[in-house]
Amino acid sequence: MEPSVEVYQPSHLYSRVGWVALAGSAACVLCGFRAPLAFIPGVLCAATSAFLFWLAARPVIRVGETQFNIGERAIAWREVVEINSSRFVSPLLLRIKLTNSRHKTLIFPGEPEKIARLMFQLRKYSSMASFDGVAHRDYWTWTSLAGGTPGADQPVRMVSSEDEDEIDKMFQQLKTEGRLEPRTTDSSKASHED
Repeated sequence: MEPSVEVYQPSHLYSRVGWVALAGSAACVLCGFRAPLAFIPGVLCAATSAFLFWLAARPVIRVGETQFNIGERAIAWREVVEINSSRFVSPLLLRIKLTNSRHKTLIFPGEPEKIARLMFQLRKYSSMASFDGVAHRDYWTWTSLAGGTPGADQPVRMVSSEDEDEIDKMFQQLKTEGRLEPRTTDSSKASHED
């Protein structure tokens, strides 16, 4: 790996919450000896704890200029064909399609700032990939037009304000009159019928 590498480690919050869930599970199991229904939340807390500990144990991600590593697995940027994200904000869940129809799932349980930085670097260095169906060149073109990194809460403006006003006027006319063209007089209809 090259010298200018940025390292992304899982957040410690997941392991802390995992310990809390494990303590809750132990408390529910102790209560379960008196009231057997308490075993149900005990099992659920234990399963939650196991899942949180699994997330906290995810491998470190290292991002460099020529490749990125997920644990010991190195992936060159030229191998990345497609990156598709899920609706999860944290933990970040990405489906990465590589050359030769290989697939890799990237799970990164980090803080929101680290997740945003990782996504920026993935988009920056994957010059041959598409992101959620948008080509690399088109993504950066839309980003520059929008004046920053587009997010889910910041829609990209497709038309100017003047065009938007004109569209609103046309829509209102269509709504009230039922058509966009001005009404023709009855005499012009008669001349067309002759």
